[in-house]
Amino acid sequence: MLSLRFPAACVIAAAASTAHAQALHQYDLPAGQLDVSLTRIARIAGAVISFRAELVAGKTAPAVSGQLTVEEATARALTGSGLELRRTADGSLTVAPSSTTTLAPVTVEATTPGVTEGTHSYTTPIMSTATKFALSPRETPQSVSVVTRQQIEDRGFQSLDDVARDAPGLTTRQIGGGERTQFFSRGFEINSFLADGVPLAYDYDTQGVATLAMYDHIEVLRGAAGMMTGAGNPSGTINLVRKRATAVPQFSVTTSAGSWDNYRGEVDGSGPLNEAGTLRARGVVAYQDSNTFKKAYEHQRQLFYGTIEADITANTTLSIGGYYNREDNPGADWNGLPTRRDGSFYDFNRSIRLSPDWAYWNKENTSFFAELDHRFENGWSGKLTARTLRAKMNMLGSYLYPLEDSTFFGQGLGQYDYDKTQYSVDGYLSGPFTLLGRTHELVLGGSFLKNKDDDGPGGWPLDYNMTVDPEHWDSSAVEKPAFVYPWSRKGYQRQMSGYATTRLSLADPLTLMLGARLDWYEYDMNLKSGDYVSPPAGYKVNHELTPYAGLIYDLDRQHSVYTSWTSVFQPQGSQSASGTPLDPVIGTNLEAGVKGEYFDGRLNASAAVFQIRQRNRPVALATSACSPGVIECYAPSGKVESRGFELEVAGALTPAWQVSAGYTFNRSKYLEDSGAISAGAPYDTQTPRHLFKLSTMYTLPGSLNAWRVGGAVRVQSAISLPAYSVRQPGYSVWDAVVAYRASQNLDLRLNVYNLFDKYYYQAIGSTQDNNHFGAPRAFLLTAKYTF
Repeated sequence: MLSLRFPAACVIAAAASTAHAQALHQYDLPAGQLDVSLTRIARIAGAVISFRAELVAGKTAPAVSGQLTVEEATARALTGSGLELRRTADGSLTVAPSSTTTLAPVTVEATTPGVTEGTHSYTTPIMSTATKFALSPRETPQSVSVVTRQQIEDRGFQSLDDVARDAPGLTTRQIGGGERTQFFSRGFEINSFLADGVPLAYDYDTQGVATLAMYDHIEVLRGAAGMMTGAGNPSGTINLVRKRATAVPQFSVTTSAGSWDNYRGEVDGSGPLNEAGTLRARGVVAYQDSNTFKKAYEHQRQLFYGTIEADITANTTLSIGGYYNREDNPGADWNGLPTRRDGSFYDFNRSIRLSPDWAYWNKENTSFFAELDHRFENGWSGKLTARTLRAKMNMLGSYLYPLEDSTFFGQGLGQYDYDKTQYSVDGYLSGPFTLLGRTHELVLGGSFLKNKDDDGPGGWPLDYNMTVDPEHWDSSAVEKPAFVYPWSRKGYQRQMSGYATTRLSLADPLTLMLGARLDWYEYDMNLKSGDYVSPPAGYKVNHELTPYAGLIYDLDRQHSVYTSWTSVFQPQGSQSASGTPLDPVIGTNLEAGVKGEYFDGRLNASAAVFQIRQRNRPVALATSACSPGVIECYAPSGKVESRGFELEVAGALTPAWQVSAGYTFNRSKYLEDSGAISAGAPYDTQTPRHLFKLSTMYTLPGSLNAWRVGGAVRVQSAISLPAYSVRQPGYSVWDAVVAYRASQNLDLRLNVYNLFDKYYYQAIGSTQDNNHFGAPRAFLLTAKYTF
């Protein structure tokens, strides 16, 4: 039996009873690849449809529409395929060749569209990050990408930073040290995340994203994602999609060893807890102990993840679970590297770290979740998700500041505890409806998110005077001083939302998507530092409307053209001259493109042009313009624009050759004067104008088919910060991988990163901080044993 697990292609739910199988459901499925049609039929009916992967490979299904039983709908989808539907003794449904006995099936959970585990693919047939609709990439009128479980394993990725290296259009920057990563797209920071499609307030100070063991895949949407997140920048969103429990037993042990004593182990087990498979569980444990290429900078990372799924009825599934993630980082850097006063780089060895040996940055995350999924008899479904996350951080670090009339730097110290708790709830209904003789789809839902801050204590030394010569620095020679802790910060962020999206079938080739989201946002923060108590920093945004529109025209069964207009808002605490909070910053994304899916959706390609505009940005006013009692005031007159185009291809060029490639051209500028910056000046010069990424894996033919070879390359143009004259010229970084399947159960892989040992800065900042080297050449040897 193949271990191939096609995403959302076979259903694991309670074995459908004969009575349930005769229930009528509304279907309106277009012609397309057979496995996707079976996925949707099973998901609508909540039935079990099992099949061997090779049986449906390369096969297509005709359109399926009308009020049908699951057996009738499946039979129509199998028309002309040479396959038939059979009912087994336990009541489940199996697809088999018409003239042969039933083969052992491979199953995948259809309640989770887009599962990539076991598919060996670099793409997915189903995504839901742009809207709540489960759509193929071609059916989605925005730019979307996925980094699959196969890609994560082929590339040896261990953190979300690693994923961003391959994801088209994404770049990263470091705020201070290496434990605070920012993600950027199209010139704007991605500050809105999703966890299984539910909004997540991402905080780079406290949240751990250094362990990927519990995720099936990562979905990325580029452009404004206001329909899914409400508040945020017009950059996009990142959706972290976790692994699910399976009804087929599976167990694997993965170990790896690499450069700088990088040792890691992972155990992943899943399967049914009862004979019927209606109760399933999964557990993942991972641990990493590693040095880094920086002197005396280490990582100890651990993850415990578990989930249980229960089919309460044939139509209702309850999933509960949680995870504990801890990341200890002795020697962590809080500053990054400086440059010379003229912005030129020092001739540093890449192992340098300008923080004391006793510095650290530790994170601890605990999360619990519950999901209730119900499928109604009329083809509608409902989903309710609740999630909690407590994210804590404890750090002690150093930072640099310039000294007058000196080429050296002063060093400051800080020690802080952060404690943040999130509560989120999201619920929605989705299903078909008929209007003017055509069948359409509708989503109605609402969400709630509260993020509570209880930070502190925090402090610094009372008497500490350290001068740093960056070219002659000994991190072990600094004695740890005594600290005082007068700092604390408490507050909250609360967002309530209601949303509706519809997918209207205007004609057989033409689909219109319309949506709107209404948000109520509230923020409050109070800071105390010694005798100083900050004035209240609260503000509210009431009934902020976020519209959405997309139009898709199918040129044929493989190609479509689309255009979309999406928006997002970002509340801001800056005050006007009268002392009132400014209106939210508004971001819009106008996009048009063409998409194609080939080999029954196993290869996806797209080309898009985009224009992002962000208005109501705060522009500082003269102090004399501020009302009495208002220390700083602003006008909402700032406006910037980001334009460009993207090309992307992902999936199987041949059954033996997987590829993920993307090119992004991006240019941004100020549209209105912003203080000393004139209209027309470049806006975000830290985003490269040209960015190309390629990763690939090829299985050798014939008697060498146990071997796989591949690699990756990232090429980008120059980045700079003109205000500090800091500039990193364009560069390319190459990776390589060789893998060998020693047996049916054992897979070995050797990854080489930065193959040619390129010396470069992967992120730049000012003359005093935030400049970070890219890692030197590194090796990683991995063994995975699957039971």
